Amino acid sequence: MKQIVIYGVGKMAEFIYYSFQYDSEYEVVAFCIDDHYLAVSPNTQFGRPVLGFSDIQEQFPPNSCLMHLAVGRNDAREIIFKKVLEAGYGFANYICSKANVWPDLVTGQNVFIDQACVFHPYVKIGDNSMFIAARIGHHCSVGSHSLLSGVSLAGNVSIGDNCFMGINSGAKENVRIGDHNTIGAGCFITKNTENGTLIYQAKTVQKIVKSKNIVLFNNTQKTD
Repeated sequence: MKQIVIYGVGKMAEFIYYSFQYDSEYEVVAFCIDDHYLAVSPNTQFGRPVLGFSDIQEQFPPNSCLMHLAVGRNDAREIIFKKVLEAGYGFANYICSKANVWPDLVTGQNVFIDQACVFHPYVKIGDNSMFIAARIGHHCSVGSHSLLSGVSLAGNVSIGDNCFMGINSGAKENVRIGDHNTIGAGCFITKNTENGTLIYQAKTVQKIVKSKNIVLFNNTQKTD
């Protein structure tokens, strides 16, 4: 069985650990963090050692295992990706066996696709991107260092590098979303966006009513 080191120790790392450990050909042998976080991190996680990047290179060198970066923030994940790549490591991809994907899917390195994803044919993905409950239409492309969560893309949509799309967001067919875009939850994109664009919905006022004050049926109403 191939060995893998998970970079990260947060909730995302726990989710990704579980996915690799129970639904892949890889065995998770350790967790990795930046050296300066060692003092505030646990020594072990799920029975595996938690080591700084310097110690990982000594105990689990590049010729013995692959890495997978379990960090949700795109910019942080990009920095770590470049550092780990320069150190000589290869990266493992994870495509859940329960995901709906076609055999022509083209991916870069360090790609994560969870069990709730649906990918149509003719889809291309760059390096270091994550997909959680994402529906990706035919002929779509997604750049590197991006995270799409609870997203629906129509056909022939192009997503740039280092983009985030939140829950229940989406894009119509033939739209291009530029690099470094942040698309907030519930936003639907109907036209091309420029690089460095932030799109979000204004907050709406929510009215909270006690359920006991809601009358579902009027018992005094006469019936035939």
